Amino acid sequence: GEIVAELERRIDAGTYNSGIPAGAELASEFGVNIKTVNKAVNQLVESGRLARRRGVGTFVISRSAGDRQIEVLFEGYFSLFDHPFWGEIWNGCIARLIDYGYRPVLTRVRADDAGNLLLDDFQFSRTEGKVLLGITQPEFLKLLQEQNVPAVSAGDRLADPDFVQVYFDYEPGIGEAMRFLVSRNCRRIAFLGEVRSSYNPMLLCKFNAYRHALESLGLYDPELAEHARPLPEAAGHALRVLLERTMPDALFVAGDHQVPYVEKVLKEKGLRLPVIGCDGLSFATWPTVALPRRAAGEAAARLLVSRLSGRISEDCAVLPTRFIC
Repeated sequence: GEIVAELERRIDAGTYNSGIPAGAELASEFGVNIKTVNKAVNQLVESGRLARRRGVGTFVISRSAGDRQIEVLFEGYFSLFDHPFWGEIWNGCIARLIDYGYRPVLTRVRADDAGNLLLDDFQFSRTEGKVLLGITQPEFLKLLQEQNVPAVSAGDRLADPDFVQVYFDYEPGIGEAMRFLVSRNCRRIAFLGEVRSSYNPMLLCKFNAYRHALESLGLYDPELAEHARPLPEAAGHALRVLLERTMPDALFVAGDHQVPYVEKVLKEKGLRLPVIGCDGLSFATWPTVALPRRAAGEAAARLLVSRLSGRISEDCAVLPTRFIC
């Protein structure tokens, strides 16, 4: 807290009017380890005082932006900018917003253990526009529409076709992944991921792409699909349930972050099955379906700014996926 306060004082005083010193230099000055400095810097990034730019570093966001602020809303049970999926969308979004002369402000929306947003005491910030990252619940969208400001969603597809949004087309990448497995003589390809949703059927885009691909090949078997929430351990549990019922000869896992838990179960069972993940996360060493996440963030910023300036060119942007082996 003291480091955050001192860095803010220096920013306000103009000591840092562009970039800030490297983490090692600040750690040495304050007599702490670099992890402590990074936590302080992360807080200032989240509060909108600093921004990170890939290949450039961490720099100061000028207060002169005045009312030109954009609220970025995210379900906040982890650090957004460190998240391997949403962090890249966030980086693309804020980089483009800053280029356009806007100041992004991050707001975390709390949720319970089941993923339901806690909205009783929630309040929006007063900004010119909004960007949603991974929030699709109808109750929240209704509250957002009552703000009567331009808004764009990036990442997950929304059920409301009138909501301006950026999302991914999973059909090309997942279709290619299924054909790859079939070419390796796999015929019983299982799906571990969301196969049902109580509030947004569009969250089933990955499952639908998987099903369409296998139906076109005459290989779809509903017995091989097992529901798993998008949490790391959930796919491992889903695999155990699936194996009690049937035996697949390959696995498609809806999130790369879940693959290590799936591989752990396979090892426990003494099984060797081909596994394909999804999202193209940087740590994936297995075949995966890659998404242009940074481009999604950039597109969301562009769509929002076009509405703020009165230049409305399109209602949504759909970005293709590709299979990487």
